[in-house]
Amino acid sequence: MGMLLVIIAYLVYTAFWVRISLHTLIWLKSARRLISYRPVSGVTPLSAFGGSVLDLLFFRRLFESNKVLWLGSWAFHVSFLFVILRHLKYFLNPVPGCISCVQPLGIVAGYILTFSLLYVVAVRLTARTKYVSYQNYFVLGLLFFIGASGLTMRNFFKPDLIDVKNFVMGIIAFRPSALPGNFFFVLHFSLALLLIPYIPFHIFTAPFITIEARRRQQGLDLVMHDE
Repeated sequence: MGMLLVIIAYLVYTAFWVRISLHTLIWLKSARRLISYRPVSGVTPLSAFGGSVLDLLFFRRLFESNKVLWLGSWAFHVSFLFVILRHLKYFLNPVPGCISCVQPLGIVAGYILTFSLLYVVAVRLTARTKYVSYQNYFVLGLLFFIGASGLTMRNFFKPDLIDVKNFVMGIIAFRPSALPGNFFFVLHFSLALLLIPYIPFHIFTAPFITIEARRRQQGLDLVMHDE
């Protein structure tokens, strides 16, 4: 079982970087296309850039359209960031001081992440307009069970953290070690491997979708103002 997970981890790792490379090419093409756009009359490049940054950091467009969904979505994304930072301690040796400092925040973020996912799913299921694909529900389900299995290990069935780190560092160093004998860790790790292939698409498309939406909105606002 341990060797099977190691092989899958290497396959996922390879697929991840292949997909990253492909999306990098798409990113470069999109960047050139966006740069070639003429700025909307009356809108300075600085204000357009600033608006796009605020949209990315605070999901302003979602806040304007659906404040109830925005609350859960923003809480999820912020908590997800801190959970990732917390997990870096298993991939780094030695662990930088800045990563050690965020460990308490990462623990709290684990609870926020899991419950914010339930909140987001509940809001979307009760929405009159169904605008979420089955693939999105699949990813949300993966994230929830990853979070739930992590909280289960945190509170009830604690794995040996030394064994966990040795296993993870062994994969990174291409010297696989024994798989920790904890069912919830195996579940947690397996679900994380299943999630990884979905990450690049979201990372690379979100900025350009946001920038393009902001550009079009500014153009529409200017037209309505002129009328």
